[in-house]
Amino acid sequence: MKYESRKFIDLIQGITSKWANWDPQKTIHVGDYGMINNATGEFEWEGNIYTTNNIGDIDLTDQALHPIEAGGEDRFVIKSWGVTTWEADTTAETTVPSTTNVALKVKFRFDGGKRAAAMVVYRPIYISLPKDERIIEMFKSRPEVLKGKYIVTEVIRCPAYMMYMSTDRAEEFSVTLHATEATAPAADDGGTSGLTWFSESNYGICRQGSDSSMIYTPLYRLKAPRNKFWLPWSQR
Repeated sequence: MKYESRKFIDLIQGITSKWANWDPQKTIHVGDYGMINNATGEFEWEGNIYTTNNIGDIDLTDQALHPIEAGGEDRFVIKSWGVTTWEADTTAETTVPSTTNVALKVKFRFDGGKRAAAMVVYRPIYISLPKDERIIEMFKSRPEVLKGKYIVTEVIRCPAYMMYMSTDRAEEFSVTLHATEATAPAADDGGTSGLTWFSESNYGICRQGSDSSMIYTPLYRLKAPRNKFWLPWSQR
């Protein structure tokens, strides 16, 4: 029997080609390397490629080699087979002047018959390795450390997330994210000083986090170079 974490991670990975972090408070960084626990599906950290300033002729203090950050989306909603999602109109819920606004409301319908998964990521920030040939050269120069390992090439961070895995029964429910406005808007968070999830009763496993002062890591992408990657060109 699979661990609940492994089942959820497999469902999300099958849809997005990204790995779900069962404990998003556990920070995962671009450049981390390690193994995947076959039983739980969780990433087991062993090190990070950026811990050394120089590898051969490659200077890792060069800003061009540092991870690239991008954002722009307000939310990222993921659903596996058998799940329908739609966002509710929150206009009526925000017309009355208040320091609390509905930032996001998503409704879910699970068809039942088999287990399914869904995830909501609020204001995702994408951080990834740069497209630079020196990164590949750096990998190749460390086969004794990286061969047979997974390398984190991208992470998605956010101030709020919700993960849900259903049972095999049909159900419908919704989740709402409330944002409390700061009295004096801060430059780094758009004036939001608090985030709180509210969800209806459900039958499955629901995990969530919301804190505008904290950054969660609910998703990441892994790369495992094939064996021939480590061979000289003449032997491929």
